[in-house]
Amino acid sequence: MNYTICYISKSIEELKQKDIEEIFAHTETQNNQKKIKGILLYEFGNFFQVLEGNKEVIEDLYENKISEDSRHTDIHTLINYNIKKPIFKEYSSDFNIVKTRTQLDSIRAYLKLNHHHHFSENIQRLLNPFLL
Repeated sequence: MNYTICYISKSIEELKQKDIEEIFAHTETQNNQKKIKGILLYEFGNFFQVLEGNKEVIEDLYENKISEDSRHTDIHTLINYNIKKPIFKEYSSDFNIVKTRTQLDSIRAYLKLNHHHHFSENIQRLLNPFLL
């Protein structure tokens, strides 16, 4: 069953660029091994992540790893439900770490092209603060 969870969180103040790069590398490797699609980005002291994949895998990851990770606080679940078709399935065959403005613009353009997807507009709105 396809499932998605989207959240935003605040990084702890002590988090350094090296720590963020480690989070990115670990997340990308683990999510690709588990066949999870989606995106992760960090800007202005906030993380934004969309996870898509098998419900049990996504829920376990979110509840037992992400929610328990002490490197971020104020975790707010924005989307948490079954989906018919993953929005990021056609974007890339891998989970994506968004590090540059160009990558963010590419995702934004992709979401606009896929505006018919039932939660594309929600993701676009949630990305707006990162597009400043």
